[in-house]
Amino acid sequence: MKKKQRVPQKVKPLASKSESEQNISLLSSSSKKAQSNARKSGVSDNKNQELKKYQMEATKLKIQQKHGSLNSQGEKQLALLQAKINALQGKANGDSKSEEKAFTDQNTEVESKKSVNSDENLQRKKLEDKDKTAIEKKEEGEQKVVSPEEKAAEIKKQKFLEKYPVAEKLISGIDQKSKGQEVLKKLLENFKNIGFKYNTKNKSNTTNDNSYEKLLQGNLEGDCRTLASAFKAVAEGYFGIKGIKVDDNETSIKKPFLTEADETIDSTVKSNCDNGKKWFFQNHYWAVWNGQVFDVLFFRERKPEADMVKQDQPLKSSLMPEDNYYETEKGKVVYPNQGKYFTAELQTFEKLTKFIEKISKTSSHELDNIVGQIKLLYAKGGDRNSDLEALMQDFEKQRVNKASLKKNNSTL
Repeated sequence: MKKKQRVPQKVKPLASKSESEQNISLLSSSSKKAQSNARKSGVSDNKNQELKKYQMEATKLKIQQKHGSLNSQGEKQLALLQAKINALQGKANGDSKSEEKAFTDQNTEVESKKSVNSDENLQRKKLEDKDKTAIEKKEEGEQKVVSPEEKAAEIKKQKFLEKYPVAEKLISGIDQKSKGQEVLKKLLENFKNIGFKYNTKNKSNTTNDNSYEKLLQGNLEGDCRTLASAFKAVAEGYFGIKGIKVDDNETSIKKPFLTEADETIDSTVKSNCDNGKKWFFQNHYWAVWNGQVFDVLFFRERKPEADMVKQDQPLKSSLMPEDNYYETEKGKVVYPNQGKYFTAELQTFEKLTKFIEKISKTSSHELDNIVGQIKLLYAKGGDRNSDLEALMQDFEKQRVNKASLKKNNSTL
């Protein structure tokens, strides 16, 4: 029996030097790759934190945007945050160009919105311009359909203003489509704005008086009749309101009278009687339309409350400072003194008159003295009743004492 021969096994040869170097290189590469992956993992965590931060900020801005409280600066900030979010999410998915693309897309979206808003604004402006043009054309069309009567009335108004420049201020702010009474009320108020100077010495009570025309042409001076006539002229000549009355029994007082001390449209002129407490007028005029009073001097809608004098002409008396006076229906004496007027009680004046008549019969040589003292008291104005009463009593005592002394002397 044959013995099997052992086949000697081949011994694997030792790696060569070059193969060893390759294995070392591979191990080194694996180690570097592991380290790189570890570093990438750390970077990814940072990116996630950054992403969360941007997302939170963007959420806050979106809430403001939803409620309409986000301004243009906030819109830009939101767009930038969204671009950063998109970029970070793109990098996490391995898209190296996602950040640039997202940012570009976001900017494109913002610019697109701006373009849309600009187009909307442009379209809106076109519609507004179209509406404006339509309105202007309509107005032009309406202007073209003007009746001959309306055209004539407009021409008349322009000529009136050319002739009377002051009327420009008097018609200011008045709606010509308003009712007659509303127009006249506003016209009455406007007379306060022209700078009128009240001349109490003006005499415009003549039939052919034209002082109102001078007023409307620029001479801003006159009296109550000047104003009333100017009021009527503007109401009729410009506004076409007919039926206004001036200078009849319903619209005037043509006798002297006392009245309350109301303020006039000329605030520089004070009441002329009793140191500013009353007015004393020789006459007074106002305007009336459909029963409505327009007293232009006092810019009021009522007649004056008048205490009428009893005489058309003043009475004479040496007891008065200027030797004349008026008696009123309500028991007053009105008398002038140095360009002003004063009042006194008629009852006291009548008592003084009788007292002087009595003196003139018994003591005529003392008459001038007592008359002078009475006249001096009246010239001072004010309530002098007690002073006048005392003067009469003193003189009466003196007269009685002198008479008694004379009688005693004659008895002796």
